[in-house]
Amino acid sequence: MTENFLGVFGHVVVDNIFSVSKLPAPNSSIATSGREVLYGGTGANIAVISSRLGVRTALASFVGEDFPKEYERLLREANIDLQGLKVIEGYSTPQAWIFEDPDMNQMTMIDQGPMADAAKFELQKHTIESSQVIHIGTGRPEYYQKVIDTATSLGKKVAFDPAQELSYVYTPETFRNIIQNSNYFFANESEVAQALSYLGMKDTNDLLEYVDVLIVTKGEMGSSITTKDDHLSIPSIKPDVVKDITGAGDAYRAGFYAGLERKFDLQKCGLVGSATASFVIEERGPQTNIPTWESIEQRLENLV
Repeated sequence: MTENFLGVFGHVVVDNIFSVSKLPAPNSSIATSGREVLYGGTGANIAVISSRLGVRTALASFVGEDFPKEYERLLREANIDLQGLKVIEGYSTPQAWIFEDPDMNQMTMIDQGPMADAAKFELQKHTIESSQVIHIGTGRPEYYQKVIDTATSLGKKVAFDPAQELSYVYTPETFRNIIQNSNYFFANESEVAQALSYLGMKDTNDLLEYVDVLIVTKGEMGSSITTKDDHLSIPSIKPDVVKDITGAGDAYRAGFYAGLERKFDLQKCGLVGSATASFVIEERGPQTNIPTWESIEQRLENLV
């Protein structure tokens, strides 16, 4: 039944981005100087960018009755398999309110919508059964335990990427239960520290007791990809301009998968991830400035 390379589980979110002169202190008010409504969510970002880069991609998520028709149209135009995108009656689509200062420091509040109650809903088996690699992103660990149980029973590769939710949605037990059945683990440096704390470990490489490939993103410092046999340092790739770093991590992951489906080695997968992220941060919004495969190849050639 396998048709897709990548099956993405994660949020589909409407982002409301407010520009402020500074982030407000508790119990204070501040005026906004601008507002944009953009389409995002970790699941949708990775799925859209991956698919635009030629990766056969399925997306599984829960949205509300008010899910924007325009957003649905954009997902379909990206040629994503949307059998796993479910509208849940009685819920509103997840929304985020993001406040950003001139230095790109952010404060975010999110209404999870039906994603908060994902464990109540039917498992989106098609996304699992039709895909070779299952990406578990942000969402409820109770639901994702069912996803990973099904994925492992079918012999699928699993990439675990809880992102910022690691610190407030997961417990040591739920985190361990999922990572111990994962092949890849994506995290930034603060998330690695949280993961080690949950597992009672001290060294980053100790995570290789659980996963085969550890991918750590480090912002301007690039990224690292570590296996039991190798440690790769991947440089960041300089963009032409930096307008918005939101979604850079999701773009990196999408680029990594674009390399993985093309059977590149891990070094080149990381470089494709860095190149993809370098384009996305050149414009506002995580799905606004998605590069073509040809433009990524050109940017990588310029590294030499």
